[in-house]
Amino acid sequence: MDALSELLRVIRLTGTAFIDAELSAPWAVRTPPPSAIAARLAPGAGRIIPYHVISEGACHVEVQGLAPLNMKAGEVILFPHGDQHVLMSSPGLSPMQITTELVTKLTRRDAIANVRYGGDGARTRLICGFFASDAALSSHLMARFPKVMHSRLDADGAVALLPKSVRPSGNGPRPGAGAVLGKLCELLFVDAIRAYLESAPDLEGWLAGLKDRYVGEALALIYGRPERSWTLESLAKAVGVSRTALADHFVRCTGLAPMQYLSQWRLQLAADALAQSDEAPKTIAGKAGFASASAFNRAFKREFGVPPVEWRRKRRPKR
Repeated sequence: MDALSELLRVIRLTGTAFIDAELSAPWAVRTPPPSAIAARLAPGAGRIIPYHVISEGACHVEVQGLAPLNMKAGEVILFPHGDQHVLMSSPGLSPMQITTELVTKLTRRDAIANVRYGGDGARTRLICGFFASDAALSSHLMARFPKVMHSRLDADGAVALLPKSVRPSGNGPRPGAGAVLGKLCELLFVDAIRAYLESAPDLEGWLAGLKDRYVGEALALIYGRPERSWTLESLAKAVGVSRTALADHFVRCTGLAPMQYLSQWRLQLAADALAQSDEAPKTIAGKAGFASASAFNRAFKREFGVPPVEWRRKRRPKR
């Protein structure tokens, strides 16, 4: 068990590769807003994270407010906060805007679109896709990430397998291709986070905790079994360290005491359950680890400003 695996399991992150693009210089495109992608391919998703894998050639990437990036084959770029961006064969080109209508025309939720675009110059091949997740829980995952995550991945990992998997066989789409691609995309996401953790100089919050032996093990327990009646003593014992040492490590990495962090995570789980299910708030409180409905109500109102029932009503209009 590790914290990242447990967190990804809980937030229900789903990945889809939806465009296999062969682009010949000169070319330049501006991506649509995440809301356009979500409306077409992931209705109801609270967060959309676009990504691009460079499988052949190279390209230039621009995001407002950041220095331009040059990417080469074998690299991946993710946009954790869904920022629109421009991809081009070289700087200074005027990009074509990819509209919602074009996304609708090109893509289906259960198929890979093959696209060719550009001039007659050097070729670049991109695998373009997105990750979708609920906003409440994925915000915990993404809050500490920068606008752009750019890295070179292990040549034996998903970055090498993904381009091969999107190519149809001579007899058409391969059986089970959607399931395979979904798993490869999730693996790609994990690989990208690992590469970021290894290269980022300054980490905060749960990201910093992943690199700490004691905090990482404690986070795995918190994410994996939040309903358990944890105390600082029982959590420290499960990790194999003193209460003082665990508390010191936790505050240094995350800025929060272990029990405070646990309480906030339980509230995030409860908020997600209120939005996603029809279970009674009392049942949700118990599953999230709160000892009583009254304690849950007080904590929830303190965190979100309104009682659980009102919070649910505002996020789940009449159907």
